[in-house]
Amino acid sequence: MISKFLIATGSVLLAFVTSSLACSYADGALFPTKYDYIRKTAVIVLAEPLSKNGNKVGFRIKEVMKGDFGDQEFIASEVHTSCTDITFLLQQDTNLPPILAAKVPKGVPKYLLFLERSEDTWGLSASATEAMNFPIWDETSSDSLLAVKQLIRVSERNDYETEKKELIKLRRLANLSRQLSKYPKSLVKLIDDHLNSPSPNKTFRDLIEIYGRSKTEVKRDVLWAFAKGGHQEAAEFFTRMLESPVSFDYLGPISEYIATTRNEALMLRLGRSYPTLNRSTRWPLMLALIRTASERHTELMLAALKSADKEEAGRLADWFERFPAGEATEILRALVGGAYQENWELTFGLAGMGDAGAISWAKEFMNKDVKDRWMAFYTIAHSPLDEADRIAQSIIQGTDSPGLISLIQGYGESHNPRKYERLSDIVRLAKKDSEVEHWLRRTFQTMRENGDTRASKLERLLGDN
Repeated sequence: MISKFLIATGSVLLAFVTSSLACSYADGALFPTKYDYIRKTAVIVLAEPLSKNGNKVGFRIKEVMKGDFGDQEFIASEVHTSCTDITFLLQQDTNLPPILAAKVPKGVPKYLLFLERSEDTWGLSASATEAMNFPIWDETSSDSLLAVKQLIRVSERNDYETEKKELIKLRRLANLSRQLSKYPKSLVKLIDDHLNSPSPNKTFRDLIEIYGRSKTEVKRDVLWAFAKGGHQEAAEFFTRMLESPVSFDYLGPISEYIATTRNEALMLRLGRSYPTLNRSTRWPLMLALIRTASERHTELMLAALKSADKEEAGRLADWFERFPAGEATEILRALVGGAYQENWELTFGLAGMGDAGAISWAKEFMNKDVKDRWMAFYTIAHSPLDEADRIAQSIIQGTDSPGLISLIQGYGESHNPRKYERLSDIVRLAKKDSEVEHWLRRTFQTMRENGDTRASKLERLLGDN
């Protein structure tokens, strides 16, 4: 029995979004190769499972293969979701009858565990561990274990070009099959998979080479790699691509590239085509325009808004909250048509653009005993008008805790410059219930994750109260 474990079971780091019904990935998802996992994981250990309690498995560390890990024991969790399946056997299974099975020596497997630091404890990196989740019955003859050791050695060079040269050399040695005990054949596929897989951390030159020798599906992945890696050298490549009609399938990665690199020339070139594009395919471009366009691109954004349906307009309104335009306000007013509750997403944008009608509706609707009254507080939170700010201050000083929580949540999504002062007022309230404080913390965290640098100051202020 194990006397003491390093408790880390609450820190399983799932890399993918999972669902109890289905496993789905966002468009443009690029999955790491096994070498990528080996290279980026802080600690890799070879461990022997000793006990199991439910999905918790107790391990003894046999060897620290990479990184610095001083504990001799570890608890990991088996994972069984629609996307991830990690199982650890305690001994070798057999199909023999029980009498014969009892006479067969029980083999105890070892496993590679990939660990990452999370705050003050170590957790299992589920995606990396799953990629290498195979039992190792004989440490001295396991091709897989030997291959991992070779790849760890290369990864520790910590230099992209040097590692690539080492991988090519290692592949050649493994392919010669002269020293299988040192260079197992399995290295060939592992290295080929890595060298031929588009990923954001590869160089522009390497990605172009992959693009040139690949089929359509992989070519699209290369475009996503350009976008996610923010490769400035790819701007000319995309410019030449847009000189001819491109597949709608390429709009996603090109739009992401525009947003990632803030490439104005590409944005204008593709953005002018927005009104003519099919509404079912132009959403990625719409999001790129919202993230990239500045005030000097108002005409471009107005053209997009004029061609938008209500759902698109609700998203484009986010841009016009930051850069108001009278014509945009009129367009949204017409789309809302006075039906503020039914068109609540548009209402929030309309309020953010300074519309007085939206605030008049919110002032009345906030006092109704209906489940959707939260919409009124969001509308107030979005509005930069003096009237909306006076209402917000009365809510903060009042006793309507659910309304105050909705106001906080609305501030988290708005571009209202007055929200920082009002959120500071809420933090400084002498008495506030636990739910209000909970939503303050969650809202500040979301703001910070979205790049709002002023959120950290509010978080610190909350910590001092």
